Amino acid sequence: MAKEGKTICIYSPKGGVGKSVLALNLAGIASSMNYRVLLLDFAVHNGALNMIINEEIKKTIYHLTDDMVNNRYKKISDYTYKYNDKIDVLSAPKDPRQGNKINSRYLSMIIEKVRTQYDIVIIDTGNKMDEINIVTLDSSDMILFVIDNDIFTLKNTRNILNIFNDCNITNFKVLLNASIDFKTPYFSIMDMKKIIGANIDYSLGKDIFLKDITSYLYDCKIPTLIEGFSKRHKEDYLNMKMIIEDLKRGVINEKN
Repeated sequence: MAKEGKTICIYSPKGGVGKSVLALNLAGIASSMNYRVLLLDFAVHNGALNMIINEEIKKTIYHLTDDMVNNRYKKISDYTYKYNDKIDVLSAPKDPRQGNKINSRYLSMIIEKVRTQYDIVIIDTGNKMDEINIVTLDSSDMILFVIDNDIFTLKNTRNILNIFNDCNITNFKVLLNASIDFKTPYFSIMDMKKIIGANIDYSLGKDIFLKDITSYLYDCKIPTLIEGFSKRHKEDYLNMKMIIEDLKRGVINEKN
């Protein structure tokens, strides 16, 4: 019987909250836990996970779905790129116009294919609640909502979570990314919980912000795999590790 990997969809209704960097950092931690990881970039109009691929990108999700439509698909490895021995990347299109041509109904098929080949599949997404994100959210084991201390993020998150509540969707967790908040937070933790109408399950502190993040990514480096990261940012490292452990142990409510 084929193994069943676990999938994390990283989502926020607002851009600029650090989803892509979080996806990379989680992949780094999962790989250090000896899991085989796929980074799946479903932000099809502005995907950023290809920034760690140190080679020319020739095949993307666009080519994969197009080949599936036209019966040319053979195997997932024809479209993935290796970051290291544990992490592969399936990139979003380089041309955003190709994103408009992706048939969303094939995305759930992609998720089902890759979950039999990887222990952890981490899915980065765009911030629009479009058909692509609806399919992705519905097909994932865990939905990780990323919020910051911004009223627009918080109110939009509340709107989405209200929809989830109406639909009896419970397989989500909320992560507060304070590492991108350079000013004094306007809302307290209690305020934010009240606004979104849900608990905040994980958090990343200001100390995890890396001044050299741009150079790390330019050099195709995942921050959590940099030597000494786990010691310098121990609390945040453990919080991200907890996300992976919770997912693998099934410490989330199942979808109904």
